[in-house]
Amino acid sequence: MKWVSVNNTSSNEHFELWENEKVLADISFSKQTRFVRIVSDLGKRMFSFEKQGFLNPRKVIRNEYGIKLGKVEEIRPGAGKGYVELDGKKYFFVYDRDNSGELKLYDELMQKNLLTCSFNAISFGLNKTKSLLDSRFASLLLMLCWYSFQPHDTAVTKVLSDADLMLT
Repeated sequence: MKWVSVNNTSSNEHFELWENEKVLADISFSKQTRFVRIVSDLGKRMFSFEKQGFLNPRKVIRNEYGIKLGKVEEIRPGAGKGYVELDGKKYFFVYDRDNSGELKLYDELMQKNLLTCSFNAISFGLNKTKSLLDSRFASLLLMLCWYSFQPHDTAVTKVLSDADLMLT
């Protein structure tokens, strides 16, 4: 997977999540508000992000109803390592270990690599900050995890729609 920055204007920032030459999700950040809109095969959703904490800063994601879904924390500013907590599960991430612009997400104990995503196309803004929480990185990481860990099974949708046809 990889993130691509597209069509950035003065009012919005747009990113696309790609895999195997296919767009998986389109994400639009509003620069006036802290809201993000995602359009994917899962539908259209709205999320908000806020930075919290002074001594232990973190980026928090909330759904369109204001319910906290998760957070990102760096081990220390500039380390490129930290934790993602989403839907009650904790994951460990390592970003740009070999100046590759890649992020690897592991289970909490770092025993299994769950996903790899390239942030190369947007890394120009990430290198200028002390903390990854000061850039779009944390928000894109949370969106990547949210999208990746949602059920994408269209067979269930087909079975449900077939059952509806049988009832009529």
